[in-house]
Amino acid sequence: MLNFKAFKLPPHAAAVIVATIAAAFCFTGGGCASDSDAKGQLDPGYADLESRNYDAAIEKADAFLAANASGGTGSAEALYLRGRALEQKVAANPHESRQNLQSARSAYVDALSRDPSPALEGRIRASLANVAYFQDDYATALDQWSAAYDKLDVPETRAWVLYRIGVSHQRLGHFKQADKTFAAVIKEYPSTLPAQRAKEHQGATGFVVQVGTFNSAAGADRATEAVRKQGVTPVRATDTQGRHLVRVGPLKTYAQAQSIKSKFVESYPDALIIP
Repeated sequence: MLNFKAFKLPPHAAAVIVATIAAAFCFTGGGCASDSDAKGQLDPGYADLESRNYDAAIEKADAFLAANASGGTGSAEALYLRGRALEQKVAANPHESRQNLQSARSAYVDALSRDPSPALEGRIRASLANVAYFQDDYATALDQWSAAYDKLDVPETRAWVLYRIGVSHQRLGHFKQADKTFAAVIKEYPSTLPAQRAKEHQGATGFVVQVGTFNSAAGADRATEAVRKQGVTPVRATDTQGRHLVRVGPLKTYAQAQSIKSKFVESYPDALIIP
């Protein structure tokens, strides 16, 4: 087992990944309530969450919190439910998506202040890390996932969390620590999707923006010229299927890669950052 103390540091597409990882936390029919009284009141909210009726889940969480305004047992659970619903809710536009993520983050931070049980604390911290990750706050994501890891008891969740710890290290430029973490994912959770993803991320020492993939050389030529007109030097390559790739890089930091991608994503919506 890795020593996670060493890891501590002083829209819509993202929502799909958030939901994939978060779903492993507690969709078991009865929700995740840690207190018997709270469980009876919050189970319907968890049922709404599972059926993707997010507004109803938020309403039930808010009703519980209003009835227990002084805090006390169950309030951390209700705030966790509220955060989960906000985190997974499909937004009408990127601005609303950012608002939902920030509101979810506030709910999780509040939940951590309500003395949750260790098991619930693990789920809250993992969810807070999810939000921070998709807000590009990789230091907080790394800190919270590292604190959550030993409190989580579902192997699938632990595998995803360990993989995301590695990605967060990588995006912060901690390339050696990232590779160490990816190796741990492959060793501890072999034959899983996180292990497969970890292999794809290993060995990176920088980032590349892949502007586009083209079936014809002519299409790649046009994209190459468009990139040059933006004052950026493109690199041409081909993949195993013989397609033409137009890339920019290598770039030293993830922030640089994001800046380059933003220049071209409107014209080339399939632009992506590797790894």
